[in-house]
Amino acid sequence: MNIYIKQLTGAGYESFWNCTRRYRVVKGGRMSKKSKTCALWYVYHIMKFYHVFGVKPCLLVIRKYLNTHRTSTRADLQWAIDKLKVNHLWQIPKAELTLTYKPSGQQIIFRGLDEPDSLTSISVPVGFLCWCFIEEFYQISNELDFDKLDLSFRGEVPYPMYKQLTGIMNPWNDLWWGKARFFDNPDNNTFIDTTNYTCNEFLDNSDRDIFEKMKINNPRRYKIEGLGQWGNSEGLIYIDFSENPERNYKEPENEKFMFITCGLDYGSGTQDSKLGKTVLSAAAITENFQKVYIIAESYFNGHFLPERIVKWSIDFLIKLKEKYGTSIILEAEYASSTMLNNALILALKEKNIEGIEVRPAYKGSILDRIDLCQILLAEQRLLFTQNVPYTKAAFNTALWDSKKGKIKGVPIRLDNGSTDIDILDAVEYSLTRYANYLLAAGK
Repeated sequence: MNIYIKQLTGAGYESFWNCTRRYRVVKGGRMSKKSKTCALWYVYHIMKFYHVFGVKPCLLVIRKYLNTHRTSTRADLQWAIDKLKVNHLWQIPKAELTLTYKPSGQQIIFRGLDEPDSLTSISVPVGFLCWCFIEEFYQISNELDFDKLDLSFRGEVPYPMYKQLTGIMNPWNDLWWGKARFFDNPDNNTFIDTTNYTCNEFLDNSDRDIFEKMKINNPRRYKIEGLGQWGNSEGLIYIDFSENPERNYKEPENEKFMFITCGLDYGSGTQDSKLGKTVLSAAAITENFQKVYIIAESYFNGHFLPERIVKWSIDFLIKLKEKYGTSIILEAEYASSTMLNNALILALKEKNIEGIEVRPAYKGSILDRIDLCQILLAEQRLLFTQNVPYTKAAFNTALWDSKKGKIKGVPIRLDNGSTDIDILDAVEYSLTRYANYLLAAGK
């Protein structure tokens, strides 16, 4: 059986396909064939280099979170294996995150940046690990993480193999470090490209209608997700939401919740100060992490009295438990002590309240938290009920600090008292621990 690669890949990626430079970076809109083209390239070339040149290149596939590979990059590579009609030549174990080409033993291995120890000494039993594929490249928010990964691909490899790192992404923000490094100042080792849905001849009319409607109804979102152009780092952070917030207003009718996760952001006020605001936010997660409903909010200003915070928090959690009946996890932030968290745990135990767990909040970086909310909002999977007017207002008015951002070269959220940062923090604390599951469910 003859397989013609050109018929599988279509047009628009000729230069990408033939590139041998060390860095191959592509930004693009949705449905622009980025992931599928990469999957076909790697499966095809792993086999070609062995049978034509007698060498054994191997591939490392990177995402920010390890457990998102199975429903994204691994699924795409399995799709490519099937398209090329070579299923019988590949070993695809159900449990392990590896794919092995049986005739040569070459491997495709998967890793996540959330497990940095797994990247320190990467090796393969057969051949040379000389190619790296980074999906959702934009999610690598720290340039040092990329530099460490880049340095792990060192040493000579037999001709005609070559070392190459490929990154693909949706370009959410123009202050991402990779824009300046690769797109603004490309060198002879760098190939860059921008693609969009117009080069995807495999779309049907209903697919294209999505973008035509987006162009009319949400031109800013169309700029990024349709045309693959850079998002803006000035002004409103959640531009799509601010321009059309009703898209994300919805009541959870007939939804089944796996659990409710609450974020608690402690204010910084003291008994002698009215500064700071303590905020609770509740997010209900539907089956398989498909949707997030922000279902409740509560806050107060003023004196920072631990006993008051404990009583207020317990009352909030009990009301949620009585109304929804599902398990509740409280992600509680406190910068200087675990005293209040321990007091909350003790109070729940004394009241013999079951099904409510208190954890120290997993914060992550602010940029990662913002990225998660931007993606969920764009996919209409972060939804707000009528019970959270202050949360809606906070998302509607959140701003980039363009002055500090330009100085530091990274996006920075404005925090000068003009916008409600405390509520945004509380919402983000409730979701950050589950970011990898939420992102994987959107694939």
